[in-house]
Amino acid sequence: MMASVERTMTPAENEVPSWRVVQTKRYKERAAQRYLSELGLTTYLPLLLQWPRPAVGPEVGPMFPCYLFLCVEARDLCRVGRTAGVRGLVNFGGVPARVDEAAIEFLRAREGLDGIIRANPLPPGAQVMIGDGPFRGLVAIIERRLTARQRVLVLLEILQRQTRVEIPEKWVRQA
Repeated sequence: MMASVERTMTPAENEVPSWRVVQTKRYKERAAQRYLSELGLTTYLPLLLQWPRPAVGPEVGPMFPCYLFLCVEARDLCRVGRTAGVRGLVNFGGVPARVDEAAIEFLRAREGLDGIIRANPLPPGAQVMIGDGPFRGLVAIIERRLTARQRVLVLLEILQRQTRVEIPEKWVRQA
């Protein structure tokens, strides 16, 4: 039987705001963010432009569905769990998980002027390495992205000629 160890925070740690991860109810990230902001707490919900556009729902959605970030002092953590739309804080070993400030800055640096993060797909003509599937390990050229769900058309050199092959976009990486 393992004994659980719960670390207590020093008074100085209680007074320094730090980033935490809040688990929200499904599709309630924006509502939880609004309610936490109304409590005077600093929140961050990274938004991602989804490609291709989903058949149902908006094209801009949370980068991490059911989660948002919260900068809060340890003494204010108890107010979070009682907020509408919030399931609770993400904990490890009974202690609310901290997120390094650099991780938040990394995400914010990728936002456009509108606050939305856009995945930069590989452009046509880019040389890629296929990392999965029957063509794993081969080098190809991106011809174009397809309207089908996250697929690309690539040109492979097979038997001394270029052959068009349709594969999932997640199988290719910049060569």
